[in-house]
Amino acid sequence: MAQTFPQSFSTLNQTLPLQDRLASIHMRLQAIAPSLGRLAFTLYQPSNDLLSTYISHNQGSPTLRFDDASLAAIPSLRRLADTRCCRVIDDMAAEFSPHSAHSQWLLQQGWRSSYTLPLFQYDVLLGFIFLNADAPGAFTQELRQQLDPHLELLGSMLSHELTLIDSMRLAVRLALQLTGLHDPETRGHLERVSLYSRLIALEMGRIHALRSDFAADITLFAGLHDIGKVAIPDRILHKSGPLDAMERQEMDTHVQLGTELVESMVEGLRLVAAPRLAMLRQVVAGHHEKLDGSGYPLGRSADQIPLEARIVAVADIYDALSQKRAYKPALPEQEVIGLLRDLVRSGKIDGECVEILVASRDQRQAIAATCREPEEAVRTPNQQESTASPESSAAAVSA
Repeated sequence: MAQTFPQSFSTLNQTLPLQDRLASIHMRLQAIAPSLGRLAFTLYQPSNDLLSTYISHNQGSPTLRFDDASLAAIPSLRRLADTRCCRVIDDMAAEFSPHSAHSQWLLQQGWRSSYTLPLFQYDVLLGFIFLNADAPGAFTQELRQQLDPHLELLGSMLSHELTLIDSMRLAVRLALQLTGLHDPETRGHLERVSLYSRLIALEMGRIHALRSDFAADITLFAGLHDIGKVAIPDRILHKSGPLDAMERQEMDTHVQLGTELVESMVEGLRLVAAPRLAMLRQVVAGHHEKLDGSGYPLGRSADQIPLEARIVAVADIYDALSQKRAYKPALPEQEVIGLLRDLVRSGKIDGECVEILVASRDQRQAIAATCREPEEAVRTPNQQESTASPESSAAAVSA
């Protein structure tokens, strides 16, 4: 007699968060090799040669580690990428440098051996899959033959996930180009907001034990926060003088327009159930909300505003205050910090996010230097606001 039962392929269920699907694969691998204590993926970003912890699952309670490193600074991984080879280390204590903070952390967890696989999509390096075991010499040829089909599934799952996100970003980039918003000034602003948001998110991840891919996701989505401005008429978007009340009201609709545009793209790309796109929705819909309820479009307050929206709001305000605009010069660093802290004291933006960004002085300067705008004045939205007071300055840069 035929039997029916629920489908239980959790790794293929795209409505589940990637972290949950990674945990499912890890449990399957541990059934084969109980000593396998860690399964992780680091994402490679070719634009800056950066390897970043993207997602990780550890045996027992998650012990998350957020690390960045230049691939060029790790010759052993660079060779794996160049040759498309995998690597087994039988004794990490003997192989790893005792001076590396990351190596020390790995050894402190009790892991003794490792298996590393580069992940490619066509000829493009996506990153590296790492497995660690608490026994030396764990990854024998026999064991690798048992693990590899599961790792092939994991690689396919990660590749698919990253392709979906890239499809969304490409659609947004095309929309920006078609509407003239992909000029050097806008591009520089979007890149800096993404990187400032990432700085904040990395430290928040360490402090609050956020999911391991939180910072990587916010880096992808923070640069899309103003997508709704593609629907704002040029006569308003690039107006050189102050906006009147009706124009200001129309400008403020860019948040709702952006939310609708995101939903249209999500539906068109069949990503409706993709859990990580909830962050994109929250970033676009919530980056102009204020903790005291004075923001727009919904007037949300305090805990009603998701962390990702709070982070992007701080990054957005900081960037616009610290950059030259047609309606104002770039403000001195201490004045920018003072204005941000005034907004914290008035209950409008997240103080923890502000202090994390303020403490990251060297990283902020590196981001500003790398994502520099043209020297000449550029047309920019919202040129009507004054910088006479902290609140008017913040209003100018948070539109």
